[in-house]
Amino acid sequence: MYPRILIIGAGAAGVAAATKLIEKGYKNLTILEAENRIGGRIHTIPYAANVVDLGAQWCHGEVNNVVYNLGSKFNVFDANSARYENFVLTKSDGTQIPLEQSDKLMGLMWSILETHKNELSQYRGSLGSFVMEKFRASLETPEYADINHDTAFQFLEFFHKFENSIEASDSWFDTSGPGYLDYWECEGENLLNWRDKGYTTILEILMKRYPFSASNSPINLEEYTHFNKVVSNICWNAGPDGTVSVRCADNTIYDADHVICTLSLGVLKERYETLFTPTLPAIKKNAIHGLTIGTVDKLFLEFETPFWPDGWKGLSLLWNKNDLEDIRASKNSWMEDVFGFYVVDYQPNVLCGWISGKNARRMERANEDDVRKTCMFLLRKFLKSMTIPEPVSFKRSKWYSNSNFRGSYTFRSMTTDLLNVSAEHLALPLSNACGVPVVQFAGEATHDHYYSTVHGAIETGWREANRLIHIYQRRCQMFLKNICYCSKSRKDLLKI
Repeated sequence: MYPRILIIGAGAAGVAAATKLIEKGYKNLTILEAENRIGGRIHTIPYAANVVDLGAQWCHGEVNNVVYNLGSKFNVFDANSARYENFVLTKSDGTQIPLEQSDKLMGLMWSILETHKNELSQYRGSLGSFVMEKFRASLETPEYADINHDTAFQFLEFFHKFENSIEASDSWFDTSGPGYLDYWECEGENLLNWRDKGYTTILEILMKRYPFSASNSPINLEEYTHFNKVVSNICWNAGPDGTVSVRCADNTIYDADHVICTLSLGVLKERYETLFTPTLPAIKKNAIHGLTIGTVDKLFLEFETPFWPDGWKGLSLLWNKNDLEDIRASKNSWMEDVFGFYVVDYQPNVLCGWISGKNARRMERANEDDVRKTCMFLLRKFLKSMTIPEPVSFKRSKWYSNSNFRGSYTFRSMTTDLLNVSAEHLALPLSNACGVPVVQFAGEATHDHYYSTVHGAIETGWREANRLIHIYQRRCQMFLKNICYCSKSRKDLLKI
C-alpha cells in the first residue's frame, strides 16, 4: 500500500516533487494549491504579441543546472539579446554618461565583486559596506581621475538598485558580505530566455507535456490538484499512528502520512506561529527568522509600435541630485527605485521596467493607472530626444501583495549571519516519535546554494520526493527480507 502524500503548493518545487513521486508509482497523492493555477512564482501570461513572465524569467547558466539539462533536450533556449550590465547610463536631465566612462565604472564594480572573493568571504559586514570601501578607494587612484564625484555617486546609486534586484534585498547594506558568496553561479550563458514560450515550459517538460508526442505519457497534474486551497494549519502530531492533519481556510481537512510543504519563506514568516501544531522547534523558527525574502517587480508597457530606434535595447536611470530631491517630495516617490526600462525578447513593442525593495512594495499599493502614468513620466523625462506615445496596455507584478507569496525570492542577510542559520536548517523535516519524517520542506529558500532560482526549487522538490522514495524502498526491502527469512525458517521446521 502506498502512503498518503500531501504536497502544499504547486510551484516549481511542488511540481518537481509530485511528478517524481508519480513516475515512481506513488499516486496516492494530493496537491493543495492556494492559487487557481499551477506554477507558483513561475507565472507566464499572454501579453502583446506573445507572452511575458511576471515571475521567473531566465534560465541562469548551463553547467549543473537542472532547468538547462531538461530544456536543452528540446532546443527551447536562446541567449537574451539585452545585456542588463551594458546599457547606456542616462541621467535625469536626458544626458548620457560617455560609454568609455560607463564601461569603466561597470568594470570596476564587477572587478570588486569577482576579484576580492577571498577577502569578502572573511569580511564581517554587509555587501554594501564592502563594495563602498573598495569603490571609494579605487576612485582615489589615477585610473579614475577622469570621472567626477557626481557621476560616480549617481552610478553607485544605480548599481546599488541593480544589485538589489539580483539579491531581492531592500538595500545592499542588508545583504551579508560573506553570505553573498553562498550563491553558486552555474557556468555558461546566464540569461537564457524561452523564446516566445515563457518559463511555464519547464513545468510542461516536468509533466511530460512538452513537446507534444504520441509516445509521451503526460502527467495530468490537475487531477491531483485542489485549487484555491489556502492552508491554515498543519497538525503534525495528529494521532498515535503519526499521521498529519491539514486544515484549509475553507475548513476542509486532509489527512496524510507525509506532507511536503513548499510554501514561500514570505508565507512562513507571516504565518508560522499559527500554521504548525505543535509549534516548530527552535532551529526551524530561527531559520525562518534568519533567512530573508525580498520583493522584485516588473512593469510592462506595450506600445502600438516601437518608438525607439532599431538596435536600441533600453536605458538605465541615474538621478541628478536636484531631480532626486523633487521626486522624493512627490506622492509617487517610489519611482526612485525604478532603475531601468529594457526591451523584451520576442516582444517587439514591449518595454519592461524593474523595481525592487520597499519602494516595490509601495508601488504595489499604488493605483494601477498612477503606476502607468509614473512609468510614462520616467520615460519622457529620461528620453527627452524621443517622442513617446501613450502605451496601449500596461501590466505589473505584485509579488509581495499576494498573500500566497509575500515576496519574490530569498537571499542571505545580515540577520542570517547574526542568527547563524542556513537553508539546511529550514529544510530539516519534522519527524514523528519513530523518527520518520511527516512534514518535509522544499522550495528555493531551502537550497544551500541555488536559492532564488527555479533550478534550486526543482532540486529541492526532487530531494524531498527521493527522501520518501528511499524510505519506502528500504521498508519494502526489509519486508521482502523478512518473508525470505520466514520461508527459510518454515522449510527448516518441516525438515525436523
